[in-house]
Amino acid sequence: MPHKSLTVVDLFAGVGGFSLGFLKANAKPDSLAFDLKLLVDIDPSAAFTFKKNRPRIPFWPQDLSKISGPEILALLKLRPAQLDFLVGGPPCQGFSPNGKRWLEDNRNQFIAKFIAIAEHLQPKCAIIENVPAAVASFEKLSSEQIQEAFDGYVVATMVLNATAFGVPQIRKRAFIVALRKDLGITHITFPKGGFDPVEAGSESHNLSKAECRFVSVSDAIGDLPSLKAGQSADGDPYPTPPESAYQSDRRKNCLAVFNHTARSHSKEFQQKISPIKPGTGNSHLPDDTRFSDNYYSQAYARLHAQGVGFTITANFRNPGSGRFTHYRDNRSITVREAARLQSFDDNFIFHGYETDQQRHVGNAVPPLVAEALATHFGSLLCNT
Repeated sequence: MPHKSLTVVDLFAGVGGFSLGFLKANAKPDSLAFDLKLLVDIDPSAAFTFKKNRPRIPFWPQDLSKISGPEILALLKLRPAQLDFLVGGPPCQGFSPNGKRWLEDNRNQFIAKFIAIAEHLQPKCAIIENVPAAVASFEKLSSEQIQEAFDGYVVATMVLNATAFGVPQIRKRAFIVALRKDLGITHITFPKGGFDPVEAGSESHNLSKAECRFVSVSDAIGDLPSLKAGQSADGDPYPTPPESAYQSDRRKNCLAVFNHTARSHSKEFQQKISPIKPGTGNSHLPDDTRFSDNYYSQAYARLHAQGVGFTITANFRNPGSGRFTHYRDNRSITVREAARLQSFDDNFIFHGYETDQQRHVGNAVPPLVAEALATHFGSLLCNT
């Protein structure tokens, strides 16, 4: 028997990765029941993409700096303290030890806005996603400032590695969770995940899965059509049956491959990257063929089929910006391959210009991580 419905509002939502995780939690047997009330983000292309995929869920393409908490309550016809979850990923540029109070630092204006809206909505649980530096910032703050920011809440922070939740990508993000004190929860725990949190320097592709449990790159994208640079399989049927449980899960309710178009690369560029072996990069090329040594270590790096991916960014179509070269094909990964590495299901189709699609995929909270948070904290709320 499902639990009572838990309401959710997603601020700074981007393309909706956080929200999709809550929706995924709905699909499990004897599941929690999450009711997505509203997503808000300034990016109209993100709103368009989400609405094309989930047309029944409200998305407000608005600048959050111009929105107040009371406006959101009026829009949703809610009273303060009625909302269950307020989630989001407000950009946070760090903490300065120069004596300025944290929320008065202009670099943190978006996280300050999130907290200001939370003060009006008074949700039972607020979850903020950000880069790991955000947690480091919190650790430098006095407990007085933290308590002042989240007045009436118990607050905890944790850096989670997406690989621990079955995401085939080493992606560390900070999560700040605030639970309203009247719930009676004095100690906050975080979900652990069913896999190992793989570290970037572990050479995980050399470890057997008996030693290290993770979803590999080939587990994630090995069933997608092979493409040469410039080729497209957008809208084509799947060429083979799924080869892993991860692929089966991503394919549910989808009959074809979308967003699978390879970027065009010159023949000279393809010849230059062809000697790069899986799991290696620019630094492994001979001196006379290497790209500039000014690039960082993951530049022009090739994925390893039996390893895990590195953090998907908003520039994954550029081989020089990270470990984004396909393990087999001489090209950068496609939008669909990046979406698979982020744990998006195949039936979520990305729209807009190529730069929009890269941003939407690269900036998203991986839905599998969001699902774990939704299930963990949703169960807490239902048991209080």
